[in-house]
Amino acid sequence: MSDQASQIREPVPPPARVIAGCFAMSAFSIAIISGIFAGNSATMVLSRALVCLFGAYLLGLLAGEILAFAIRDHLRRYLAEHPVPDSDIPLDEIVGELRVDKLSESKPNIAANSADA
Repeated sequence: MSDQASQIREPVPPPARVIAGCFAMSAFSIAIISGIFAGNSATMVLSRALVCLFGAYLLGLLAGEILAFAIRDHLRRYLAEHPVPDSDIPLDEIVGELRVDKLSESKPNIAANSADA
């Protein structure tokens, strides 16, 4: 069954790399636009924009890793406080990576839902 799960999963880049790419492209765009409006030469605009691109990418990687850590920590605490009944999936497997397995479906917490009614 694990072979089927690995075939169905779509390749998704880690959230930190996506955030870093967004930071980098934003910084590059802002540097290009501000350089053009300042009246700088094309060489100066592009060189400064590339420096901004790489610097913002590194900053985005750091921010993305911090956010991913915070999300994993929150999920770990939430799942420890709200266990799913009759679940045979270990906690580390659920929280270990932020990927969605399309084969597994979460079981509803029937006890908590019936108590609310």
